[in-house]
Amino acid sequence: MQATACEPSSTPLRFERRRSERRAAAGSAVAVFHRPNRSPLLSSVRVADTAYGGLGVYTDGEIKPGTTFQLYPDDPSQPRRTGRVVACVRVGKSYRLGLQFQQAIAA
Repeated sequence: MQATACEPSSTPLRFERRRSERRAAAGSAVAVFHRPNRSPLLSSVRVADTAYGGLGVYTDGEIKPGTTFQLYPDDPSQPRRTGRVVACVRVGKSYRLGLQFQQAIAA
């Protein structure tokens, strides 16, 4: 058997589960996180990026994945959204959250 050199792939491997690409975004919003067995937490969030079905945001406190939320954008032309936290990673003094929006159910 003879060894062969590996050719670099022209397409990068994707290890992420998301189905659409992230796009950089800016803005801020107020989020109400509904934590199990605790009172709701009101928090300011800074938008990092957007993708179909969700947002990446930064906040000052840790929010556990599975926590539901209501998001009220500072831009009044944007709709209020609901969903759940799917990721929380500490980044310096902040936390980066992955927010998945609840999909509307057709009647």
